[in-house]
Amino acid sequence: MNTLINENLKGRILVVDDSPEYLEFLTDMLMDYGYSIMGAENPKTAFNQVESYSPDLVLLDIIMPGMDGYQFCKYLKIDPKNSDIPIIFMSHLDEVLDKIKAFQVGGSDYISKPILFEELVVRIENQLALKRQKLKLIQEIERLQNLEEVLSQSKALLIDVLNSSPDGIAAFKAVRNLSGKIANFCCVVANLMMAQVLGHTPQTVVGQRLLKSEVDKIDPTLFNKLVQVIETGETLNFEFQKTIEQIPRWYQMTAVKNGDGFSVTVWDISKHKEWEILLNQTSQYIYQQAITDSLTQLLNRRTFDYSLEREWYRAKREQLPLSLILADVDYFKDYNDHYGHQAGDECLQQIAKAIRRAVKRSADLVSRYGGEEFAIILPNTNRAGAKKVAELICSEIHQLQLPHAQSTVCESVTLSLGVSSHVPKSKDQFEMLIKQADIALYQAKKKGRNRSVEFMGKLEYKTNDLTNKLLFH
Repeated sequence: MNTLINENLKGRILVVDDSPEYLEFLTDMLMDYGYSIMGAENPKTAFNQVESYSPDLVLLDIIMPGMDGYQFCKYLKIDPKNSDIPIIFMSHLDEVLDKIKAFQVGGSDYISKPILFEELVVRIENQLALKRQKLKLIQEIERLQNLEEVLSQSKALLIDVLNSSPDGIAAFKAVRNLSGKIANFCCVVANLMMAQVLGHTPQTVVGQRLLKSEVDKIDPTLFNKLVQVIETGETLNFEFQKTIEQIPRWYQMTAVKNGDGFSVTVWDISKHKEWEILLNQTSQYIYQQAITDSLTQLLNRRTFDYSLEREWYRAKREQLPLSLILADVDYFKDYNDHYGHQAGDECLQQIAKAIRRAVKRSADLVSRYGGEEFAIILPNTNRAGAKKVAELICSEIHQLQLPHAQSTVCESVTLSLGVSSHVPKSKDQFEMLIKQADIALYQAKKKGRNRSVEFMGKLEYKTNDLTNKLLFH
């Protein structure tokens, strides 16, 4: 499957997966979204296609014959010309250590199979956006570096640029005491930008001594660094922040030895700092997208699974109670059928906010468990405390007064809640807490819905006319 591409598309993507069916599925779907796709069923073919195809991004399966995805990523990143290609791992492996290893070998993101295609597209777009932003930043830095080189190579060019350059340009000579030690610097020439950075005008700074106390206002270590430029001839590259006209600005300084003094260039890199902040914010956004349910803005199911296991082992280690509440919207399918799916989404959003209001502690975790199901993890909370939280949730939902014409228990939207609480013992597994809450939720529905039920240790329920009994100690 080596054919693809239409030119001038949204991005070139190489998909590496040993499953022909999965490869064909992703190829067809991504091409429909406007991407240019190349597929490879093994790492050897993929390496050749990287050389010939120069992809903007790689979607990489982990488990493959011969060389797995981790090894492929590691070897691909060794080559400098491929080191900036973002790699999104795709795998059925969903353990935390699997994900950590993916990032350690150079992966940019990780998505678990089966893949939610809309989520995959968002992650691809985020990685491509980061790559484009990084390229712009590199190009701008290269432009500034080229400017620095030109300025240092030609004194004549420095004079021409002096009065027109937006960058700060100046030259200083050393002022030595009787013992020959550098005590101050005297400004030989400076343009407007440099004078502003120093807190002067060109007329008041040229010919004047730049005292150590003035340099210390920029940075306490800068004076000695400038002395080293003169004494050793080593070029100084230095970054600092200074407030100009009540606006904080970032500057990059390059000082080069010039006789018994130095020439210095300073340029405003505040825009570059903004790019760095944007990149950090984008990374944080990607992380939030990975752990959050997009509709309700609660934690998603994957984060719930991880959090419950973590809190379970913490409770087991410290021998503290851990409680779980599972909540289900009563007759939500009938609600959707009657009011429409958009109204159903808005209903879930309001319910999520109401639950969040009822669950007040920062340590408590609220997540969307399923379509119309919610889960609340309550660390260090006993059965009585969990029951109280469940009652608060019911109260908040009741206050919403969301009309539900199809409900047989109430004229407004209601919840059924199952509550479980347990102090984990050495042989207990965290899944039992979910089972207990699920059984209690079943009983809440069986008893008429619009209520919360606690798991008390032994419950009976009927399925297909057979009585099943679950006993937890």
